Amino acid sequence: MANNIIALIFPEYNDKSNPTTSSDLTTDILYDDKTFGEQIKEAGILVDFFKDEVCQMVYDSKNVNAYLYPVNSLPECYPSRARQLRTALNGAKDWRKNRISSETEEYNIHFNTVKDEIRTEIASIKKSSANDSIIIATNIFGRNCKNWELKKDDKSFTVESIPMLIPDLFGWLSKHHKPLRKYEWNEKHGENGKGAHSDNNGDEVSVLLCSKEHAAELLKIAIGEPNYDMLHCYDSEYDKYMEYKAGCKFANLQPDAKERTYHSYHINDESGIPKRVVFKIKLLKKLSK
Repeated sequence: MANNIIALIFPEYNDKSNPTTSSDLTTDILYDDKTFGEQIKEAGILVDFFKDEVCQMVYDSKNVNAYLYPVNSLPECYPSRARQLRTALNGAKDWRKNRISSETEEYNIHFNTVKDEIRTEIASIKKSSANDSIIIATNIFGRNCKNWELKKDDKSFTVESIPMLIPDLFGWLSKHHKPLRKYEWNEKHGENGKGAHSDNNGDEVSVLLCSKEHAAELLKIAIGEPNYDMLHCYDSEYDKYMEYKAGCKFANLQPDAKERTYHSYHINDESGIPKRVVFKIKLLKKLSK
C-alpha cells in the first residue's frame, strides 16, 4: 500500500561552524530560549496529533543538529532544550537510518547541485515509489509555502513544503488518504433527515440529517483510531457529531486496497466516541480559528 510521508524540517542557524544540510534551510535569527521552547512544544503537539493518522513522520538528524547548534554551543543559555526536542520527536523516525537516496546522489535545482539532504531523499522516493505522497512540514518560511523542482537524468521531481502547523498538515493529509475514502450512502439512514428506516431489528435507526454530498465532503476530515473501522467528525451545520462506518473491516481489507467505503449518520450521544478522537476534533477546531 502507498504511503503518506511527512518530513519535519527545522531552521538551521547560519554559522560557518555549523554543518548545515542546505543554504535554503538556514536562518540568521538566533532564537532565544523562550522561542526554542515554544517551537519544540508545538513540534511535540504536532507529532502527537499525527502519530495515529495514516502517515509516516520523519525528521533529519543532521537538520536537527544544525537547528540545535546554538543550544549545544551555549547550553547555559538553553537548558534542556535538546532533550526536550528528542522527546518531542518521539514517534517520528530519522530518515537517514533507512534512506532511499545515497549520500553521493546528486540532483539539480536550477544551476545548483544538491545532495544528501531531505529534498534529494524525497526526490529519490518519488522516483522509486510514484504512488507515495510526501510533504515537508517546516517553520522556516512562516506561513508561506515553498516548492522546488529537482532534476536528474532528464527527469523532474517536485518537492513541496507547507507550514509546520496541525491545520495545514491535516488539510494536506485529508486529500491524500490511503486507501482513498469513498462515500457509500446507506438508504437505511435516509438523507436530509428523511426516509430513514423506522427500526433495525428492533433498534432505533440513526438518521443522516444532511445530504449525501455534504457527508461525502466531511468524510475527508473524519478522524478515527487505528484500524479506522469507525470515523467521526463534528458537523457544525447541525451541531452534531457524525459517525462513519467502514464497509469492510480492516481485518478483512486487502493489503493493496486502493479504496475503502464508508456510510454515515448523525448521532445524539457523543459518549461513545473515543476520547482521543474527540480531543483531536476539538483541538483541530480550536487551532483552525
